Amino acid sequence: MNQGKVQENIFYRHFDLPANFPVIGLLGDSWKDVPEPLTRMHFHNCIELGFAREGKGVFYVGKSEVPFEAPCLVIAPPNVPHGHTVQAGEECSWNWIYVDPQAMLSNLSPRLINMISEYQRDVGGEECVLSEADHPEILMILKAIISEMEQTQVHYHHIVRELFGTLFLLLLRSYSGKTKNNLYVNSQLGCIAPAVAYIAENYMEDISVEKLSYLCHVSTSHFRRLFKQVLGWSPLDYIQIVRIDRACVLLYNCDYSITDIGLQVGYPSSSSFNRQFRRIHGISPSQWRQKIRSEENPIVTAYFNSLPPSNFQFFPTEYHDFTE
Repeated sequence: MNQGKVQENIFYRHFDLPANFPVIGLLGDSWKDVPEPLTRMHFHNCIELGFAREGKGVFYVGKSEVPFEAPCLVIAPPNVPHGHTVQAGEECSWNWIYVDPQAMLSNLSPRLINMISEYQRDVGGEECVLSEADHPEILMILKAIISEMEQTQVHYHHIVRELFGTLFLLLLRSYSGKTKNNLYVNSQLGCIAPAVAYIAENYMEDISVEKLSYLCHVSTSHFRRLFKQVLGWSPLDYIQIVRIDRACVLLYNCDYSITDIGLQVGYPSSSSFNRQFRRIHGISPSQWRQKIRSEENPIVTAYFNSLPPSNFQFFPTEYHDFTE
């Protein structure tokens, strides 16, 4: 795989974790994928824990390519581009968890909270894939967390908090500190992170490049170059992409008119919404809605149904590059 080319297509996926219980789980048995090329990577505002239940392939995190084989845990630190491919002839089954450990584990000592923060910042490479054979205790706790979150029995919130505390302490114990993923976190991606987060929360507004560069404490010209270099799109093009991705969630989940959806995501007229949608997807919003709703794709259905529309941005796999 030409990872350099893939890293020219990087997306931000924002998760609004509940303040009182800062974790979201994409659980159940619908999370399956099959061999296909990795066309772009993405990164999150929180740590992602992926439990591979079956299958094998390659996990891409930062500049590293790490083979994985189920059962195993894959770890994507916050703000680090990542993705995965499935080996030919295999089918992978996953559970995904997105969590803010500092908020979840606020009862821990400040020293331990700081160590967990440093772990999230630094972990990378081979230490982002932990097999059950090598780390049975970590996988046992992970499975217990998934079970509690799926069953939601009485007091499960308290049990899950305690289990996460154990999980991250075990991750700290297993971490050697030899491999670090500072390439993105401590460099360009960290510089533009305030702008990316602002776009995620205010995409429906009229956002200027001057405002974004101000948030990142750099000049407008330097910000334009840096944003394009890191994410592969200009800031204004990226805003259009986020708006259209948000529109896709509404088109799938809601029966609002095309005009109303366009207004909700920041387009003053249906013509401007249609034009930008066609530019990205190659078809009109109404055609996209009809196509995606008619397809029996359990992964797509699970994505759209797993979270409220306000909490999730979906990034379709079929995509027409802005630069074409």
